[in-house]
Amino acid sequence: MSTLETTKTFIPQNPHTALHTVANIWEKFVGTGELNDTRLRPVIANRWLRCRDLGINPHINRAQSVISNEEIEERLHSENLGISGKNVLDRMSDTVKDTGHVIVLADRSGRIIYSVGHQRIQEHLEKINFRPGSEWNEDIVGPNGVGTPLSLGRPELIMGSEHFCQGWQPWVCYGAPIHNPGNRSVLGCVDITGSADKVCVEAMALAISITHSIESDLSITQLIRREKLRLAYCDFQIKWPGNASFVIDEFGFIIDTNSNAYTLLDNPVRMLNQPVHSFFPEISTAVHECLENGYEKECEVEIKQTLTDHARLHIEPVKVNRETLGCFVMFIDKKFHHSASFSLQSNEDQLIRKALLQADGNISKAARILNINRTTIYRRRKNWQE
Repeated sequence: MSTLETTKTFIPQNPHTALHTVANIWEKFVGTGELNDTRLRPVIANRWLRCRDLGINPHINRAQSVISNEEIEERLHSENLGISGKNVLDRMSDTVKDTGHVIVLADRSGRIIYSVGHQRIQEHLEKINFRPGSEWNEDIVGPNGVGTPLSLGRPELIMGSEHFCQGWQPWVCYGAPIHNPGNRSVLGCVDITGSADKVCVEAMALAISITHSIESDLSITQLIRREKLRLAYCDFQIKWPGNASFVIDEFGFIIDTNSNAYTLLDNPVRMLNQPVHSFFPEISTAVHECLENGYEKECEVEIKQTLTDHARLHIEPVKVNRETLGCFVMFIDKKFHHSASFSLQSNEDQLIRKALLQADGNISKAARILNINRTTIYRRRKNWQE
Protein backbone atom coordinates (compact mmCIF):
# COMPACT_ATOMS: atom_id res chain seq x y z
CA MET A 1 0.00 0.00 0.00
CA SER A 2 1.39 3.44 -0.95
CA THR A 3 1.84 6.23 1.59
CA LEU A 4 -0.99 8.19 -0.04
CA GLU A 5 -3.33 5.19 0.20
CA THR A 6 -2.30 4.71 3.84
CA THR A 7 -3.01 8.37 4.55
CA LYS A 8 -6.50 8.04 3.08
CA THR A 9 -7.27 5.33 5.64
CA PHE A 10 -6.41 7.84 8.42
CA ILE A 11 -8.93 10.38 7.17
CA PRO A 12 -12.56 9.57 8.03
CA GLN A 13 -15.42 10.23 5.62
CA ASN A 14 -16.72 12.99 7.88
CA PRO A 15 -13.60 14.58 9.44
CA HIS A 16 -15.59 17.21 11.38
CA THR A 17 -17.70 14.59 13.21
CA ALA A 18 -14.70 12.33 13.79
CA LEU A 19 -12.60 15.12 15.25
CA HIS A 20 -15.48 16.14 17.51
CA THR A 21 -15.43 12.55 18.84
CA VAL A 22 -11.67 12.74 19.35
CA ALA A 23 -12.10 16.05 21.18
CA ASN A 24 -14.48 14.37 23.65
CA ILE A 25 -12.02 11.52 24.17
CA TRP A 26 -9.26 14.11 24.78
CA GLU A 27 -11.31 15.96 27.39
CA LYS A 28 -11.96 12.73 29.29
CA PHE A 29 -8.31 11.69 29.09
CA VAL A 30 -7.04 15.08 30.28
CA GLY A 31 -9.55 15.04 33.14
CA THR A 32 -9.13 11.43 34.33
CA GLY A 33 -5.88 10.13 32.82
CA GLU A 34 -7.78 7.11 31.49
CA LEU A 35 -7.64 6.12 27.84
CA ASN A 36 -9.46 3.02 26.62
CA ASP A 37 -11.53 4.27 23.67
CA THR A 38 -10.88 2.22 20.53
CA ARG A 39 -12.16 5.02 18.29
CA LEU A 40 -8.85 6.82 18.76
CA ARG A 41 -6.09 5.86 16.31
CA PRO A 42 -3.51 3.63 18.10
CA VAL A 43 -0.60 5.86 17.05
CA ILE A 44 -2.34 8.86 18.65
CA ALA A 45 -3.29 6.93 21.79
CA ASN A 46 0.35 5.91 22.25
CA ARG A 47 1.53 9.52 21.80
CA TRP A 48 -1.02 10.82 24.34
CA LEU A 49 0.00 8.23 26.93
CA ARG A 50 3.62 9.20 26.39
CA CYS A 51 2.73 12.86 26.92
CA ARG A 52 1.05 11.97 30.18
CA ASP A 53 4.12 10.04 31.34
CA LEU A 54 6.40 12.93 30.38
CA GLY A 55 4.23 15.41 32.25
CA ILE A 56 3.53 17.64 29.21
CA ASN A 57 0.94 20.33 29.92
CA PRO A 58 -2.08 19.68 27.62
CA HIS A 59 -3.09 23.35 27.82
CA ILE A 60 0.09 24.76 26.24
CA ASN A 61 -0.77 27.33 23.59
CA ARG A 62 2.63 28.55 22.46
CA ALA A 63 5.94 26.82 21.70
CA GLN A 64 9.30 28.15 22.83
CA SER A 65 11.85 29.90 20.61
CA VAL A 66 15.29 28.29 20.89
CA ILE A 67 17.27 29.55 17.85
CA SER A 68 18.20 33.15 17.06
CA ASN A 69 17.63 34.70 13.64
CA GLU A 70 21.41 34.98 13.20
CA GLU A 71 21.88 31.25 13.81
CA ILE A 72 19.04 30.41 11.42
CA GLU A 73 20.63 32.51 8.65
CA GLU A 74 23.98 30.82 9.24
CA ARG A 75 22.43 27.35 8.98
CA LEU A 76 20.46 28.19 5.84
CA HIS A 77 23.62 29.28 4.06
CA SER A 78 26.27 26.89 5.45
CA GLU A 79 24.62 23.57 6.37
CA ASN A 80 23.60 21.05 3.70
CA LEU A 81 20.09 20.58 5.12
CA GLY A 82 19.51 24.32 5.26
CA ILE A 83 20.85 24.98 1.76
CA SER A 84 18.98 22.11 0.06
CA GLY A 85 15.82 22.58 2.10
CA LYS A 86 15.60 26.31 1.43
CA ASN A 87 16.20 25.77 -2.31
CA VAL A 88 13.35 23.26 -2.56
CA LEU A 89 10.89 25.20 -0.36
CA ASP A 90 11.54 28.39 -2.34
CA ARG A 91 10.62 26.51 -5.51
CA MET A 92 7.37 25.39 -3.84
CA SER A 93 6.50 28.83 -2.48
CA ASP A 94 4.27 29.92 -5.38
CA THR A 95 2.52 26.53 -5.40
CA VAL A 96 1.17 26.91 -1.85
CA LYS A 97 0.95 30.67 -1.35
CA ASP A 98 -2.82 30.80 -1.99
CA THR A 99 -3.81 27.34 -0.76
CA GLY A 100 -4.26 28.07 2.94
CA HIS A 101 -1.18 26.02 3.84
CA VAL A 102 2.32 26.67 5.12
CA ILE A 103 5.39 24.47 4.53
CA VAL A 104 8.11 24.37 7.18
CA LEU A 105 11.58 22.84 7.30
CA ALA A 106 12.87 21.55 10.65
CA ASP A 107 16.13 19.95 11.79
CA ARG A 108 16.45 16.55 13.46
CA SER A 109 15.71 18.07 16.87
CA GLY A 110 12.39 19.50 15.70
CA ARG A 111 13.56 23.11 15.47
CA ILE A 112 12.00 25.01 12.56
CA ILE A 113 14.58 26.80 10.40
CA TYR A 114 12.54 27.91 7.37
CA SER A 115 8.96 28.35 6.17
CA VAL A 116 7.02 29.41 3.08
CA GLY A 117 3.34 29.57 2.16
CA HIS A 118 0.08 31.43 2.63
CA GLN A 119 0.86 34.77 4.32
CA ARG A 120 -2.37 34.94 6.33
CA ILE A 121 -1.92 31.37 7.62
CA GLN A 122 1.67 32.17 8.58
CA GLU A 123 0.43 35.12 10.62
CA HIS A 124 -2.10 32.91 12.44
CA LEU A 125 0.56 30.25 13.11
CA GLU A 126 2.83 32.86 14.65
CA LYS A 127 0.34 33.03 17.54
CA ILE A 128 1.44 29.53 18.58
CA ASN A 129 5.03 30.29 17.48
CA PHE A 130 4.96 27.75 14.65
CA ARG A 131 7.69 29.57 12.76
CA PRO A 132 11.49 29.60 12.32
CA GLY A 133 13.34 29.53 15.62
CA SER A 134 10.76 27.52 17.57
CA GLU A 135 11.10 23.97 18.90
CA TRP A 136 8.55 21.24 18.08
CA ASN A 137 10.18 18.17 19.58
CA GLU A 138 7.44 15.69 20.48
CA ASP A 139 8.88 15.19 23.97
CA ILE A 140 8.29 18.90 24.67
CA VAL A 141 5.07 19.85 22.84
CA GLY A 142 3.37 16.50 22.21
CA PRO A 143 2.39 15.00 18.83
CA ASN A 144 2.59 17.37 15.87
CA GLY A 145 3.55 17.33 12.18
CA VAL A 146 7.23 17.98 12.93
CA GLY A 147 8.02 16.07 16.12
CA THR A 148 5.96 12.93 15.48
CA PRO A 149 7.44 12.01 12.04
CA LEU A 150 10.90 12.65 13.49
CA SER A 151 10.14 10.38 16.44
CA LEU A 152 8.59 7.61 14.31
CA GLY A 153 11.01 7.93 11.38
CA ARG A 154 8.13 7.86 8.87
CA PRO A 155 5.42 10.18 7.48
CA GLU A 156 2.50 10.89 9.79
CA LEU A 157 -0.68 12.95 9.82
CA ILE A 158 -1.90 14.73 12.98
CA MET A 159 -5.44 16.12 12.67
CA GLY A 160 -6.97 18.81 14.86
CA SER A 161 -7.95 17.39 18.25
CA GLU A 162 -5.47 14.52 17.80
CA HIS A 163 -2.85 17.01 19.01
CA PHE A 164 -2.32 16.51 22.74
CA CYS A 165 -1.71 20.20 23.38
CA GLN A 166 -4.86 22.28 23.05
CA GLY A 167 -3.08 25.19 21.37
CA TRP A 168 -2.29 23.11 18.27
CA GLN A 169 -5.77 21.58 17.85
CA PRO A 170 -7.09 24.13 15.33
CA TRP A 171 -4.54 22.79 12.83
CA VAL A 172 -3.90 19.72 10.69
CA CYS A 173 -0.28 18.73 10.04
CA TYR A 174 1.19 16.50 7.34
CA GLY A 175 4.79 15.64 8.17
CA ALA A 176 7.50 13.52 6.54
CA PRO A 177 11.10 12.97 7.70
CA ILE A 178 14.11 13.83 5.52
CA HIS A 179 16.65 11.00 5.32
CA ASN A 180 20.36 11.40 4.75
CA PRO A 181 21.16 9.84 1.34
CA GLY A 182 24.55 8.76 2.71
CA ASN A 183 23.48 6.57 5.63
CA ARG A 184 19.65 6.92 5.74
CA SER A 185 19.70 8.57 9.16
CA VAL A 186 16.99 11.18 9.82
CA LEU A 187 18.27 14.70 9.09
CA GLY A 188 15.12 16.70 9.60
CA CYS A 189 11.49 17.03 8.59
CA VAL A 190 9.10 18.76 6.20
CA ASP A 191 5.64 19.66 7.49
CA ILE A 192 2.64 21.13 5.69
CA THR A 193 0.14 22.76 8.04
CA GLY A 194 -3.36 24.08 7.36
CA SER A 195 -6.68 24.65 9.09
CA ALA A 196 -8.12 21.50 10.71
CA ASP A 197 -11.52 22.07 9.07
CA LYS A 198 -9.92 21.62 5.62
CA VAL A 199 -8.26 18.18 5.67
CA CYS A 200 -6.54 17.51 2.34
CA VAL A 201 -5.26 14.04 1.38
CA GLU A 202 -3.00 15.42 -1.35
CA ALA A 203 -1.09 17.52 1.18
CA MET A 204 0.59 14.42 2.59
CA ALA A 205 1.67 13.30 -0.88
CA LEU A 206 3.11 16.78 -1.44
CA ALA A 207 5.02 16.69 1.87
CA ILE A 208 6.58 13.35 0.91
CA SER A 209 7.41 14.64 -2.57
CA ILE A 210 9.17 17.66 -1.08
CA THR A 211 11.31 15.46 1.19
CA HIS A 212 12.32 13.36 -1.83
CA SER A 213 13.32 16.54 -3.68
CA ILE A 214 15.45 17.66 -0.73
CA GLU A 215 17.07 14.22 -0.49
CA SER A 216 17.82 14.34 -4.22
CA ASP A 217 19.42 17.76 -3.81
CA LEU A 218 21.46 16.45 -0.88
CA SER A 219 22.63 13.49 -2.98
CA ILE A 220 24.17 15.86 -5.51
CA THR A 221 25.91 17.79 -2.73
CA GLN A 222 27.27 14.59 -1.22
CA LEU A 223 28.49 13.37 -4.62
CA ILE A 224 30.50 16.58 -5.01
CA ARG A 225 31.94 16.18 -1.51
CA ARG A 226 32.93 12.58 -2.26
CA GLU A 227 34.76 13.66 -5.41
CA LYS A 228 36.70 16.25 -3.39
CA LEU A 229 37.55 13.48 -0.93
CA ARG A 230 38.83 11.20 -3.72
CA LEU A 231 41.02 13.99 -5.09
CA ALA A 232 42.50 14.51 -1.63
CA TYR A 233 43.11 10.74 -1.42
CA CYS A 234 45.14 10.89 -4.65
CA ASP A 235 47.46 13.45 -3.02
CA PHE A 236 47.66 11.29 0.10
CA GLN A 237 48.75 8.25 -1.95
CA ILE A 238 51.51 10.27 -3.60
CA LYS A 239 52.78 11.17 -0.15
CA TRP A 240 52.61 7.56 1.12
CA PRO A 241 52.91 5.36 -1.98
CA GLY A 242 54.18 2.23 -0.21
CA ASN A 243 51.53 1.87 2.50
CA ALA A 244 48.20 0.07 2.26
CA SER A 245 45.40 2.55 2.85
CA PHE A 246 41.74 3.31 2.26
CA VAL A 247 39.52 6.35 2.54
CA ILE A 248 36.24 6.74 4.46
CA ASP A 249 33.56 9.36 3.78
CA GLU A 250 31.92 11.55 6.42
CA PHE A 251 29.23 8.91 7.06
CA GLY A 252 31.69 6.11 7.76
CA PHE A 253 31.54 4.38 4.35
CA ILE A 254 34.69 3.04 2.65
CA ILE A 255 34.80 4.63 -0.81
CA ASP A 256 38.27 3.78 -2.15
CA THR A 257 41.44 1.75 -1.48
CA ASN A 258 44.92 1.82 -2.99
CA SER A 259 46.73 -1.03 -4.77
CA ASN A 260 48.82 -1.88 -1.70
CA ALA A 261 45.63 -2.81 0.15
CA TYR A 262 45.37 -5.90 -2.07
CA THR A 263 48.57 -7.30 -0.54
CA LEU A 264 47.32 -6.83 3.00
CA LEU A 265 43.53 -7.00 3.06
CA ASP A 266 41.26 -9.91 2.31
CA ASN A 267 39.36 -8.96 -0.88
CA PRO A 268 39.21 -5.15 -0.45
CA VAL A 269 36.87 -4.74 -3.45
CA ARG A 270 33.87 -5.98 -1.47
CA MET A 271 34.52 -3.27 1.15
CA LEU A 272 33.71 -0.43 -1.25
CA ASN A 273 30.59 1.60 -0.40
CA GLN A 274 30.13 -0.40 2.79
CA PRO A 275 30.22 0.99 6.36
CA VAL A 276 33.63 0.65 7.99
CA HIS A 277 32.14 -1.02 11.08
CA SER A 278 30.98 -3.95 8.92
CA PHE A 279 34.58 -4.86 8.07
CA PHE A 280 36.65 -3.22 10.80
CA PRO A 281 34.51 -2.97 13.95
CA GLU A 282 37.75 -2.69 15.95
CA ILE A 283 38.49 0.76 14.53
CA SER A 284 34.97 2.14 14.12
CA THR A 285 35.17 4.09 17.41
CA ALA A 286 38.51 5.66 16.47
CA VAL A 287 37.16 6.55 13.01
CA HIS A 288 34.04 8.10 14.53
CA GLU A 289 36.14 10.20 16.92
CA CYS A 290 38.38 11.32 14.05
CA LEU A 291 35.37 12.39 11.95
CA GLU A 292 33.65 14.03 14.91
CA ASN A 293 36.61 15.89 16.43
CA GLY A 294 38.93 16.29 13.43
CA TYR A 295 41.99 14.88 15.23
CA GLU A 296 44.56 12.42 13.90
CA LYS A 297 44.71 9.11 15.72
CA GLU A 298 47.01 6.09 15.83
CA CYS A 299 46.05 2.72 17.23
CA GLU A 300 47.22 -0.87 17.22
CA VAL A 301 44.44 -3.42 16.92
CA GLU A 302 43.75 -6.99 15.93
CA ILE A 303 41.94 -6.95 12.60
CA LYS A 304 40.43 -10.09 11.13
CA GLN A 305 40.17 -8.62 7.63
CA THR A 306 43.97 -8.36 7.26
CA LEU A 307 46.34 -11.12 6.28
CA THR A 308 48.34 -10.43 9.45
CA ASP A 309 47.31 -10.94 13.06
CA HIS A 310 47.42 -7.28 13.98
CA ALA A 311 48.16 -3.88 12.48
CA ARG A 312 49.07 -0.41 13.53
CA LEU A 313 46.91 2.25 11.92
CA HIS A 314 47.17 5.95 11.29
CA ILE A 315 43.78 7.68 10.95
CA GLU A 316 43.84 11.19 9.52
CA PRO A 317 40.88 13.55 8.93
CA VAL A 318 40.41 15.10 5.49
CA LYS A 319 39.49 18.77 5.66
CA VAL A 320 38.64 21.05 2.76
CA ASN A 321 37.78 24.66 3.58
CA ARG A 322 37.63 23.71 7.28
CA GLU A 323 34.97 21.04 6.59
CA THR A 324 35.72 17.41 7.45
CA LEU A 325 34.86 15.36 4.36
CA GLY A 326 36.10 12.02 5.68
CA CYS A 327 39.33 10.39 6.81
CA PHE A 328 42.28 8.35 5.55
CA VAL A 329 43.20 5.05 7.20
CA MET A 330 46.79 3.93 6.59
CA PHE A 331 48.44 0.70 7.73
CA ILE A 332 51.84 1.35 9.29
CA ASP A 333 52.66 -2.24 10.16
CA LYS A 334 56.41 -2.87 10.55
CA LYS A 335 56.44 -5.01 7.41
CA PHE A 336 55.58 -1.99 5.35
CA HIS A 337 57.79 0.62 7.00
CA HIS A 338 60.83 -0.17 4.90
CA SER A 339 58.96 -0.40 1.62
CA ALA A 340 57.09 2.83 2.37
CA SER A 341 60.29 4.72 3.14
CA PHE A 342 62.01 3.28 0.08
CA SER A 343 59.08 4.13 -2.20
CA LEU A 344 58.85 7.67 -0.83
CA GLN A 345 62.60 8.19 -1.30
CA SER A 346 62.45 6.84 -4.85
CA ASN A 347 59.59 9.19 -5.63
CA GLU A 348 61.53 12.16 -4.27
CA ASP A 349 64.64 11.17 -6.27
CA GLN A 350 62.55 11.04 -9.42
CA LEU A 351 61.24 14.56 -8.78
CA ILE A 352 64.78 15.86 -8.22
CA ARG A 353 66.01 14.26 -11.45
CA LYS A 354 63.16 15.89 -13.40
CA ALA A 355 63.88 19.29 -11.83
CA LEU A 356 67.59 19.01 -12.69
CA LEU A 357 66.70 18.11 -16.25
CA GLN A 358 64.36 21.10 -16.47
CA ALA A 359 67.11 23.36 -14.99
CA ASP A 360 69.78 22.02 -17.38
CA GLY A 361 71.72 20.62 -14.42
CA ASN A 362 71.75 23.88 -12.45
CA ILE A 363 71.37 22.79 -8.81
CA SER A 364 70.37 26.23 -7.50
CA LYS A 365 67.65 26.56 -10.14
CA ALA A 366 66.40 23.02 -9.47
CA ALA A 367 66.25 23.77 -5.73
CA ARG A 368 64.11 26.84 -6.41
CA ILE A 369 61.78 24.80 -8.63
CA LEU A 370 61.26 22.23 -5.85
CA ASN A 371 61.43 24.81 -3.04
CA ILE A 372 64.05 22.75 -1.18
CA ASN A 373 67.58 23.36 0.07
CA ARG A 374 70.47 22.88 -2.38
CA THR A 375 72.18 20.66 0.21
CA THR A 376 69.41 18.09 -0.18
CA ILE A 377 70.08 17.82 -3.92
CA TYR A 378 73.87 17.55 -3.36
CA ARG A 379 73.31 14.76 -0.81
CA ARG A 380 70.87 12.85 -3.05
CA ARG A 381 73.19 13.12 -6.07
CA LYS A 382 76.05 11.74 -3.97
CA ASN A 383 73.87 8.70 -3.09
CA TRP A 384 73.14 8.13 -6.80
CA GLN A 385 76.85 8.10 -7.56
CA GLU A 386 77.51 5.60 -4.78
